[in-house]
Amino acid sequence: MNDKKLSALNVAVMYVGAIMGAGFASGRETWQFFGVFGYKGIIGALIFAVVFLITGHVIRCNAKILKTNDMGKIIVPGGNKKLESFVGYFMAAILALVMVIMTAAGGALLNQQFGFNYYVGGIVITVLVIATVIGDFERISRVFKYIMPVLCIAMILTCIVVVGSKPEVTDHNAEIVPSPVAPNWFIASILYVSYNVMALISIVATSTLNAMSDKTAVIGTTMGGVFLGILAMLILITVQCDPAFSQMLDMPVLGYADRVSKALGYVYTLILFFAIYSAATSNFYGFTTKIKEGPNKNKKIIAAAVISFILGLVGFKNIVSYVSPLIGYFGIIIIIMLFANYIVLNKDKKNLR
Repeated sequence: MNDKKLSALNVAVMYVGAIMGAGFASGRETWQFFGVFGYKGIIGALIFAVVFLITGHVIRCNAKILKTNDMGKIIVPGGNKKLESFVGYFMAAILALVMVIMTAAGGALLNQQFGFNYYVGGIVITVLVIATVIGDFERISRVFKYIMPVLCIAMILTCIVVVGSKPEVTDHNAEIVPSPVAPNWFIASILYVSYNVMALISIVATSTLNAMSDKTAVIGTTMGGVFLGILAMLILITVQCDPAFSQMLDMPVLGYADRVSKALGYVYTLILFFAIYSAATSNFYGFTTKIKEGPNKNKKIIAAAVISFILGLVGFKNIVSYVSPLIGYFGIIIIIMLFANYIVLNKDKKNLR
């Protein structure tokens, strides 16, 4: 994008779109990281919302000062070129892994709702992501501009309808088991922030550089962070309606929607599909920023997407339980470096005055 076209709302929807993937919109991640801990999960969700909002602004500031969306430069303090390169490519690998999660989610969605083989949904998501990412950031921002506000409103209304229907608790004595790599509410909340920051860096940085002004970027990033916090809390309240039911399903909110009515279930299936598509696109775009320009770039993008689809056949629930928290542990290191770079950059900025 040569012209700075993004309004505050555009920046906000890019922010939300980077995170609102299958794990978030389906309630699977919200359940795994917060819901399993009961009332303590609410505290964890609040920690997530606040820290995530602050981290979004740190990314924005680093990108603004450095005038780049290069993930290595935004993260690494001190300007060490070799470390910047290593971190940049490491981040690209992590974002490619998130693409694996999203293709698995596409398969799980169409399997749970229609009984299709797991590979069907994965193939559809893979093809759509390739078609969008090859169009670069301009096409991504244009797609998000139209679909994200509709998805957010539809998600809010669905959660309100489900909670208002007062779902019956299926098993009061069900054993609720946290993921072994996120065993308590505090660790889980920090891991969820660090896991999601991976997806946020490239999109927030690029949105900042393409915002109409710095003020626009500030307002947009704030709007995006606040809105994500509200959505997370609504989904958490929904999945805690019936713990045993939420524990059992790959996509709990979809299950609740189906319990209210089949029509609402189909509507939420569509919401989830586009949420998966948006997160897969934003994460995979971050990965493609590390592929060098050239005649073979599109072929490399297609090959990487196909590999992600194949790996995603391992199953969505297994990935969220084990892979997502492990990515979160790596993300903690990234956040520490990100904040250290923020301090260094702002200190240097003051010394130049």
